[in-house]
Amino acid sequence: MEIYHKDGTFPRYCEAARKSIDANRFNEFAQLASNEERFRFVNGLRSIIDELQLKREFNGKCMEQAIVFKTLGNKAFQAERWNESLVFYNKCYLSTPKANVQEKSIILANRSAALYHLEKYDLALRDIQRALNHQYPKQMMYKLTERKARCFLAKKDYEAALDSFKATVTALDESTLPLERRQKLERDAQIMINLLPKNIEMEQKMKKKPSSKPKAPASQPTKVPEHFVDKALWFDYTQDEGRFARTKSDLKPNTILLLERPHVAALLEDYSLDHCTHCFRRVSVPIACPLCSDVIFCSDECEAKANGSYHRYECGFLPILWGSGASITCHMALRMITQKSGDYFAKIKPELAALTNEQIDQLPIDDYRKVYKLVTHESERTPEDLFQRTLMATMLNTCLTLGGYSGLNSETQNYIGGLLLHNLQLLQYNAHEVSEMIRDREEDDGQSTFIGGGLYPTLALFNHSCDPGVTRYYRGNQVCVRTVKNIPADSMVAENYGPLFTQVRREERHQTLLKQYRFTCQCEPCLQNWPLFSEMDPNVIRFRCDGGKICSNVLNIPAEINDFMVKCTECGEHTNIMKGLKMLQDTDMLFKSATRLHAAGEYETALLKYMEMMATMNEVLVPPYRDYHLCQQGLRACMLEFGNRYTRAIAKK
Repeated sequence: MEIYHKDGTFPRYCEAARKSIDANRFNEFAQLASNEERFRFVNGLRSIIDELQLKREFNGKCMEQAIVFKTLGNKAFQAERWNESLVFYNKCYLSTPKANVQEKSIILANRSAALYHLEKYDLALRDIQRALNHQYPKQMMYKLTERKARCFLAKKDYEAALDSFKATVTALDESTLPLERRQKLERDAQIMINLLPKNIEMEQKMKKKPSSKPKAPASQPTKVPEHFVDKALWFDYTQDEGRFARTKSDLKPNTILLLERPHVAALLEDYSLDHCTHCFRRVSVPIACPLCSDVIFCSDECEAKANGSYHRYECGFLPILWGSGASITCHMALRMITQKSGDYFAKIKPELAALTNEQIDQLPIDDYRKVYKLVTHESERTPEDLFQRTLMATMLNTCLTLGGYSGLNSETQNYIGGLLLHNLQLLQYNAHEVSEMIRDREEDDGQSTFIGGGLYPTLALFNHSCDPGVTRYYRGNQVCVRTVKNIPADSMVAENYGPLFTQVRREERHQTLLKQYRFTCQCEPCLQNWPLFSEMDPNVIRFRCDGGKICSNVLNIPAEINDFMVKCTECGEHTNIMKGLKMLQDTDMLFKSATRLHAAGEYETALLKYMEMMATMNEVLVPPYRDYHLCQQGLRACMLEFGNRYTRAIAKK
């Protein structure tokens, strides 16, 4: 993975920096043995601040522009175009400078009104509270308390509604409304104050009233754990394969093996104003960064976490990173540092080199030591590659310095710079693309779209296969890994790093994997040179020999065969293919049923049909086989629907 794109400022700077070094000086660099030494050497060559004109700038906040958006929002609101008004109120809110506190409170109040009309009561209540926190004018307070009461009323929270209507009567005393208007609002509030106690009393009686029927337990929404590793998984090590996942027991399709939050994750620029920069959830009602207009958040919690760590150092530098052409891995390499303090890195420095796998496995996901020893292929890199990455590390380090990152004195700067260089190397081989299924219309198949990058410490240990046993999808930036075929006990559990054998020929797959990941794949499709999907003969059925575990031979049987007892050329056992053919009769109907269910959006039910089909085929067939891989693709397609997905335009019914 390249560290920069060609259309940025960094490639030109990199080329100029390289040309400025003569052969002798570059040879000095090539002989350096550590990342810290490389960083010290390159960081002393020239001033990156002068060359790239690095300067922290907070752009995008402008009260004049905010007023324009507010006016457009008000116009749409008055015309009862609630969604349109919400879009403009969002833009106004994101454009309002931090210093304009009261103006921000008013736009939040306006946005809460649009949300109320859109029946998004919880979001409206959130904006009402945020407006109150931003010094909303006392003389207008009655508007918020009355809207708050209406939201609670819609939610059937009668006690909270009653309290808010009472607060409305009190707030009206502070208003500057004409007497007649104020009295009308007060009468309306008093009507509700008189009515609501009856609602509250009736609700309490209903709760106490015994039911003649046994009450079913209330269904609680299943809480997705932050981190989960199936107990069957363990991680082996060999000299050739490094650390990799294995299974202690047989695994069936649709087994969730892993749920994992990233050690670090970053959004692509194109999605920075559509998704929460902290958790990657798509956002329709954003929380703004107080200083910049480059990112948004889905909640106050995510905003507090981001600005309490990494974003306070990135804020004002993201346009520089994006404009430089730096890749997503560069952003992640920087964030691996900024999400912890300088003191933290100073404290763990003595431990890094001596970490054992047993120690690493016990560490939490957010601990830098958890990822430090992931493969970097540092010894195999060319001096040119290391020079470019070191130069990028100096630019990232300059952002740290200008951003006021704590603990960056002369003693620790080279150490942190060396870690930045280390991060750039390990991310190349261990980071994953975070995706979202995006459709233009509900009826479209959809496109799995790259929206950001993440480093997942456990997932990074899974090795590759061109016929992977698992697929992965994302909920926000949490990854979920599920099986898509039977995996026998004591087998490697492999994911896929790129090309599948069904789509790309072995020679091309090998070239891609060798170039990007520095290994030659030894998976079964590669060793046996399995055919592409388009080349699989539908007129030949690959039956499993009944010799069971003592024989692994494949019986290639023409679809139009007349003999039903076939002798194996390897073990001599006879296989009754009539039994297998009868079992396979149902799979065509199962596939059609699963396809219809998937198209209708009934993904859970479709998944069960695909699993039933796969279980049948697993008993009698041996891959590669067309129907088997079609079924596997159906499983993957259903699973992707459980992750991030977005439809640009809702189809009219």
